[in-house]
Amino acid sequence: MRGSERTFRGRLERFQELLQENDIDGAVIRTLSSFIYFTGTKWLRPSLLIPAEGEPVVYVVKGEAELFRERSWIENVVEFQRVEDLMAGV
Repeated sequence: MRGSERTFRGRLERFQELLQENDIDGAVIRTLSSFIYFTGTKWLRPSLLIPAEGEPVVYVVKGEAELFRERSWIENVVEFQRVEDLMAGV
């Protein structure tokens, strides 16, 4: 992880404030640079759901959850096998 959990939580909280101020329920982050900004982790197929309230959810390909948890501060990690499963989860 590049940086401290405190830094990433601060970024997340500020983003969630902006979502709430603009009446947006959540955002899906799919670009690598934004994914790294919020998670501190470079990942091949980035997919991060940030709700306006609560904890973020990272979606990773089946078999990658444990490795991702070791590299990031985010604990809520969901595995998917097909893109359809990813989209259904979001």
